[in-house]
Amino acid sequence: MDGITGIQLDHAAIRALTRHETVQEAVQDTAERGRDYARSIAPVDTGQYRDSIGIREDGDEAEIVSDADHAPYVEYGTRHMEGQHIFGRTLDHLKSGGKA
Repeated sequence: MDGITGIQLDHAAIRALTRHETVQEAVQDTAERGRDYARSIAPVDTGQYRDSIGIREDGDEAEIVSDADHAPYVEYGTRHMEGQHIFGRTLDHLKSGGKA
C-alpha cells in the first residue's frame, strides 16, 4: 500500500446504495426483528412499556424506540432498581444473528 495517501469516497454512490430497495428491506426486517425481540424480553406490569416499543423511521434509517416516560429507568435503572438493558440486550441479540 505504499504510495497511497488518501481515499476519495463517492458519497452519491453510497447514498444510492443505502436507498436501494434490497438494503431498505434489510433495514426494515432488522428493525422489526429487534422490536419483536425487545418486546419479548420487556418486563410487563401493565404492558405500557412493552407496548410502547416500536420503530421510528427517518429516511433510510430505522431505530427501535420506546416513548414510555419510564423507558430510561427500565433501561438504565435507578438507585432503587437495576436496569433491565432491554435495548442493549436487543442490540447484542441482533449482532449475534439472533443467538444471544
